[in-house]
Amino acid sequence: MAKLKKCKSCDAEVAKGAKQCPSCGQKLKMGFMAKLGIVIVAIIAVVIISMPSSEEIEKKLAEVEAATPSNLDAGGSLASMFSFVSDSTDIQRENKEKEIVGAIVEWRLPVYEVKKLGDSGLKYKIQTSGNRNNVGTFVTITARDANEAKKIEGLSADDMINIKGEITGIFMRNMTIEHARINF
Repeated sequence: MAKLKKCKSCDAEVAKGAKQCPSCGQKLKMGFMAKLGIVIVAIIAVVIISMPSSEEIEKKLAEVEAATPSNLDAGGSLASMFSFVSDSTDIQRENKEKEIVGAIVEWRLPVYEVKKLGDSGLKYKIQTSGNRNNVGTFVTITARDANEAKKIEGLSADDMINIKGEITGIFMRNMTIEHARINF
């Protein structure tokens, strides 16, 4: 005997596997596209909720700015370990990453590329050149004002910049530095 359930619309008994009520025509099962839409909306909601507020970002920037930088040098063994022609192994780099994530650094580095993040605001991603003398970085910088933003946008390849920020990880053998400020 087939299992039955009641239609929510007309209370008629309908086979449990039916997609539509034979009495009233009401859809009984949600389609794939509707389920996909719900999942997409849920993911967007989670992303929006988990984004830090501007107050939290400003607080973190102030903390990093006030912090005493570590004595971690952008050159020497760190630069050679993360260089593409390195003698170090992946496990050695992974162990070093665990050791240095969270460190506040203040480095002078050569610019490779500058990109504005978003249409509005004062946030930039600056990629610096990596070689045996300096580790490469991806630095996310928040300009203090429009004047500083103009200076950042005026940077050219090989210009030297002074940055202070927090190492948050490694990407493609480059340090990822967040919550950073630039000093001209």
